[in-house]
Amino acid sequence: MMDCMYAKCIPYITDCVMAELEKLGQTYRIALRIARDPRFERLPCLHKGTYADDCLVQRVNQHKCYIVATCDKDLRRRIRKIVGVPIMSVANHRYTIERMPDAYGAPKT
Repeated sequence: MMDCMYAKCIPYITDCVMAELEKLGQTYRIALRIARDPRFERLPCLHKGTYADDCLVQRVNQHKCYIVATCDKDLRRRIRKIVGVPIMSVANHRYTIERMPDAYGAPKT
């Protein structure tokens, strides 16, 4: 991930995402093992429930300093509506980052 960004980055994971991965069971055990890596920092959630998409959308609405990494199409659609929040995903065995709009300092290519 840091090779894709060309910079030092700190991966964060919320308590809701961890709870949702644990609920999904054995199907997503590799994702859960990656999420439990000590290099990932945990962000505590203070709300009720464990629906991770609402939690992530609310968090990036409050603080637009995050790059959201997801392969979930519905979550990507919701986050695209938030101006200034880039989205990272995995496609064709490589990381891709969607460009930010030109109005928000994205370099012109």
